[in-house]
Order: sequence, then structure tokens, then C-alpha cells
Amino acid sequence: MLQRKLAEIELLEKKYGKIEHEPSLEWIIFKEFKLPKGWNRATTEILIMIPPGYPVTPPDNFYVPVGFRLESGAMPQSYSENQNHLGRQWGVFSVHIQKETWSPSTDLLSGDNLLTYMMVVVEKRLEEAN
Repeated sequence: MLQRKLAEIELLEKKYGKIEHEPSLEWIIFKEFKLPKGWNRATTEILIMIPPGYPVTPPDNFYVPVGFRLESGAMPQSYSENQNHLGRQWGVFSVHIQKETWSPSTDLLSGDNLLTYMMVVVEKRLEEAN
């Protein structure tokens, strides 16, 4: 499974730039994720926790540094703060993939993976800016 995760990190870095991770790849941090308009910053870190059952089990939720707000200063929907991960406080976007719509494959490029999670879940949620 580690080899698959490493291959996925390569895909992610091609699209998003440098990613921080620890050796067993239980989590990844996008260091400067470019945000669409509507937020109180132009870029942010994004933390993704990779569940033990991955790739059969998809990631759940994503995390940003506390203080993440809409451009108006309002708190985003489906977002809360004070989650502790990696010795830091994070805000969490509560977004979930239905297991029946998640379809990983042994062929990395023909099924769901961390790149599809980022594009379908994270990017889509952040484009909503609400």
C-alpha cells in the first residue's frame, strides 16, 4: 500500500506542488493550496488524513489552519475549529464521500485516488465559498 500512496503523492505534486508527509503516509499537507475567490486568504495549508483502510476507505473531511473564513469574515458552512492534529490546531470542513460512489482500482489512474478526492471533494467545496 505504501508504494501506491507514494505514486499518488507524485500525482498530487504534479498538480498542487510540494506536499509534506511523514514516512508511513498517514497524513499529507498541501503547503500552499491556491484558493478560489471568496476566502480570507489567497492560499492555505490543507491537511488530509489518510484512513487505515485506504484506498478501499476514502479520506473523510479536510483540515485548514484555524482562522479560515469567508472573505466577509463569516464562518464557512460545515466548518468548525479546534481540531488537534500533528500538535497543531486546525479547522475542519465536514465533507464526506459516500462509500458507494468511491471506486478505487488496482490501476491507479482508472479508479478513485487522492487526486480525485482533492478534485471532487476539496476543490469543489472550496469553490462554493459559503
